[in-house]
Order: sequence, then structure tokens, then C-alpha cells
Amino acid sequence: MFLWAITLTSTAILYWIYDGYGRALFLMNGLRKVIRGPFAASFAEQADETLPSITILLTVHNEDSVIRQRIENMLLCEYPPERLSVVVASDGSTDNTNSIIRSFGDRGVRLHESSGLGKTATQNAAIDTIESDVIVFTDADVTFEPRFLRVIARHFKNPRVGAVDGRLLYSSEPTLDVQTCQGYYWNYELRLRDLESQLGILAVVAGACFALRRSLFLTMNPAIGEDCIVPLDVAAQGFKVLHEPTAIAWTRLDDDDAMTMRRRIRMTLRNWQGTWTRHELLNPFRSPGYALALWSHKLLRWLSPVFLAAATASSTLLLATQPSFVTLAAFLPFGSLFALAAFGWLSLHYRIRIPGAGTAYSFVLANTAFLIGVWRAIIGHQIHAYRRN
Repeated sequence: MFLWAITLTSTAILYWIYDGYGRALFLMNGLRKVIRGPFAASFAEQADETLPSITILLTVHNEDSVIRQRIENMLLCEYPPERLSVVVASDGSTDNTNSIIRSFGDRGVRLHESSGLGKTATQNAAIDTIESDVIVFTDADVTFEPRFLRVIARHFKNPRVGAVDGRLLYSSEPTLDVQTCQGYYWNYELRLRDLESQLGILAVVAGACFALRRSLFLTMNPAIGEDCIVPLDVAAQGFKVLHEPTAIAWTRLDDDDAMTMRRRIRMTLRNWQGTWTRHELLNPFRSPGYALALWSHKLLRWLSPVFLAAATASSTLLLATQPSFVTLAAFLPFGSLFALAAFGWLSLHYRIRIPGAGTAYSFVLANTAFLIGVWRAIIGHQIHAYRRN
């Protein structure tokens, strides 16, 4: 009975994390629309003089291969030039990045230099010099659609809105099964953000393309990323975070599983630590909506390797000690997952295509990264230095 309890409980939690939570949000959102209407209302086009002033903050380290193109893209956005400025915070760059940034000085682009502070500390220092109504955070490997800023900006007419998350999409076609799975995972993530935004319980943003009301900024812990702590601070101050699906930015898929692994470990570590610093939002009695979203969308997902290991081990023991069709049925999903993941690793390295293997491998890879990231966070490991990957 004990093994059955572990198997069924772990399986139920995994289902909730990767499917059930999204379905529950969909039902809750439908009910809310019937009763009250969605939180995120549509906006009429604003006149230029009513738009908020915006500063785009781009934080970089040794990006001379892409920085010129990135700045040109930001300056080409459809936004009144008198209400737009760009600050590029360069942290310890040793290539030609800084000289390229300076060449845009006559076009409203300002260079803020720091010497190896780390990304978050560099952002803190740069933001101290910014006085615009709204700050837009972005990265060097991102491209904005022309109307990105205008679509984002319209939401700040609503005084309840503190931050707006853009829609980050992949511009490159997947060439590997692992990349295809990354795309599926990200599409599910975007659906969750859409639904949480409409319910008014969104507390996560894409660090590459989101906007913040400047007056709500709180100095960030250098060990925690802006994509984690800023939306939590906005929510804790009583303001809303929205996801705007028409504010589109583009980036590229990772084509290296080792790079993907490192990035996910780093993100999990920093986000786990950051989320627990705003523990009042995790309390279902104080913040029921945010608690549901943060536990289901973030914390339980990062803990999913624990539930995956528990379900696999307990179902294996059940099959070994009580062989039957029922225990075989309990074991098969997990046994098949790891068998396919092994074939996925082989297909990645030997170019052998096996249906479903890449997806299984990517899922196991992600869960391995979650496990390592959470473990490093628990033992107190911190990341301060700027890392591109």
C-alpha cells in the first residue's frame, strides 16, 4: 500500500505540473469571464503625447558581434523618439562592444560602464541613472517587432499595472528533436502566462522582453535575476503583471544540449532562491492566487525530478514485488520515458531518429537541470558574475 501511495501521489503531482494546472487555469479563466470579465482589457491606440517615456535597458558583456544590429533594432521601434532613450550597461566588456555603443551617442544611446559587477548589480547601478516612466529590459540576442514598445506601453495607462511581459518567440526552425521539445515546452509556458495574466495572478516574466513601471523598482539582490524578482516585487506591492501576446520579440533556439543544461541550472538556482525571498506570496492564506500560480507554475515544476524519481522507483519496486498487469501499467510510463531518453541521447550523438526519443531526452535533461539547480540553491551556491550561457 505504501508503494502504491507513493506511485499514485507522485504521478498525480506530475500530471498537475505538466497538464492539469493548465487545464484548471483554462476553466477558472472561463468562469471569471462569465462572472466578471477578464482583467486584461483592450486599449485604444494612444496619441504620442500620452505615451509614457521609456528607457530600454540592455545589459551586455563582450557582444561586439551583435551589439550594432541590436541597437539599430531598438531604435527602429515605432515609438516617439522624444519619449524613447536607450541605456546599454556594459559589464566588464573587453572587446569592441563599448566603442560600438559610443558610436550611437548622437542617437540617444547612452553607455553605462561597470567592471565585472555581474549582470544584476550592473542593472541596479544603471537603473539608478534612469528617470523615465517605464524601463524595458532586454538582451543582446533578441529582436523586437516594430510595434513592440507601443503595444507594451499602452498597458501603463492603467494605474494598476506594474509590469508587462512580452511574448518571446523562437525565430529559428528546430533541426533536432530536442529543439522541437524546447519549442513545445515554451509554447505551454506561454499559454500558462496568458491564462495567469487574464486571472491577475501572473508573477513571472521573460527577462529578455518585459517592461516595468520605474516607480516600482526595488534594488535587486545581485544573486537573483531580474526575470524572477521584479515581477514578485510588483505583485508584493499590490500591482499587476500582464502578459501581452502581441508584443513580440524574437530569439534563437539553443543548438547545444550542454549550453541548454547550464542555462537551465543557472535559471533554476537563481529563481528558486529569489522566489523564496518573497515568501508572503507563497502563503495561500495571504495570497491565494499568487500562491497557486507560484507553487504550480514554478516551485513544483522545479521539484518535478523528485516526484519523477519517486514514481519511477516505487513503480519499479511494485512490479518487482507484485508482478501483474496493473503494476506493469503503473511502471510502463516511467520505464518507457527513461528508455526513450536513452535512445534520444544516442540519436543526438549518432544522428539516428527514433520517434519520441528526442522529446523524452529533452524532458529528462530539463528535470536533471532542475534537480541540480535546486540542490545548488539549497546548499547556498550563488551566481554573481555575468554569464552569457
